[in-house]
Amino acid sequence: MFFSLPSLLLLLSGCATQGGGPVTITKVNPYHLQTGSIAKTADEMVEFESRRFLYGAVDSEDHKERWGNYFSIFWKSETKAPATVRLEYRQGGTGPAIHRKETFVPEPGRRNVTKFEVTGDEYRKKGKVTQWKASIVENDEVVAEYKSFLWQQ
Repeated sequence: MFFSLPSLLLLLSGCATQGGGPVTITKVNPYHLQTGSIAKTADEMVEFESRRFLYGAVDSEDHKERWGNYFSIFWKSETKAPATVRLEYRQGGTGPAIHRKETFVPEPGRRNVTKFEVTGDEYRKKGKVTQWKASIVENDEVVAEYKSFLWQQ
């Protein structure tokens, strides 16, 4: 298979990361838990992921509260300085409005995972997350970011 350089760069930029310095975001795992039955596949991990998010939900109201978008942000820090992990996102029902969630990490390790969720009323009223950007902020300066293919600013 032959790709030209510009098309190969476009293909590889699906989820772009910036910040090759001492703090980097290595991966963002987005997961959308939605209504309907759990998918049955040969890969048991697909079913396990849905069941993990639904663990402890007893009735249909509990299930509705858990429907939504989940994000796991994997990042590394050589500085181990206090940092804020930020998730900015747009939702289907709110148009171009940018929503933001942040978590302060006072003592990060070398490898870190920070999790965010958009569930419950926020998900039911505003819709699913359509695009997102994850950032690491140290001393009021963005030192690393990773964004979805659709992210525009």
